[in-house]
Amino acid sequence: MKKYILKKLALSVVTLLLIIFILFLLMELMPGSPFNNPKLTPEQKEALIRSYGLDKPVLQRYFLYLGNMLKGDFGISYSLSINTPVLTLIRSRLPVSMGIGVSAMLVGSAAGLAIGFLAAFHQGKAADVICMIVSVIGISVPSYIFAIALSYFVGFRWNWLPLLYDFRSPVISSVMPVLSLSVMVMSVIARFTRDEAIAVMKSDYVMFARSQGISNRTLLFHYVIRNSIMQVITVMTLLLVGLLTGSLVTEQIFSIPGIGFLLSSAITVNDYNVVITLSFLYAAIYVVARLFLDILYGIIDPRVRLGGNER
Repeated sequence: MKKYILKKLALSVVTLLLIIFILFLLMELMPGSPFNNPKLTPEQKEALIRSYGLDKPVLQRYFLYLGNMLKGDFGISYSLSINTPVLTLIRSRLPVSMGIGVSAMLVGSAAGLAIGFLAAFHQGKAADVICMIVSVIGISVPSYIFAIALSYFVGFRWNWLPLLYDFRSPVISSVMPVLSLSVMVMSVIARFTRDEAIAVMKSDYVMFARSQGISNRTLLFHYVIRNSIMQVITVMTLLLVGLLTGSLVTEQIFSIPGIGFLLSSAITVNDYNVVITLSFLYAAIYVVARLFLDILYGIIDPRVRLGGNER
């Protein structure tokens, strides 16, 4: 088990190092620079580029960045908030994004599990068809479409909720973003839960338990849910990562001061350090989540860590 964990950990570290290098290359290829202020003369721009070390070769800057990163230094902002440490910018915004992302995950998961099990226990009936239609719509339509619809009808036309995020009432102003993001989560989990639950209900041990006269309630809680929830948890983990890293457009629509809004603003003005740090943060969250799931599977099923050769 220790060898398996070390192997996965080493692979994760190498992946993150490659991601950082690719990010540096992409930023090098981007047109423009962080110093696009029309008031600056070409000489002043050149002086700023030299003073921040942006004239050095990309490999040299890459290794300098790695060394500083290991010390907890992710550089400073060049444009958005001049000379402000990047971590300071992220610390003030990360809790907002995490709060909305986790809330959307909880709402979407609860609704998705309920819809998925309802559809599974009424397979082929009207309830199943309706649940799957809702699920397909939720998966097919992007979250920002729901965000725009909620913003127009609930916020603008009916004036039930604030159109834009307000720090003075964070809970109320988070309702529409949470709902718009939770639709996709609900739909994916509902579809996955239905398929897993139906597979469990058709298994031999459930059929045997049913033949012994065990009640549907007992079958549901002691057999179906317990044996199908593990695969659903895997999907939920990856969806949570997606919510924390993929809510950029939703944050723009509702003017949420989160890390998604910060990233889009940094890309607009070529603020290299902010873009690289946030992109690395997104990648690190995903890689750590995958590492956690791989280790968890290795603990639960020894065949996973043995490469599937053991039967």
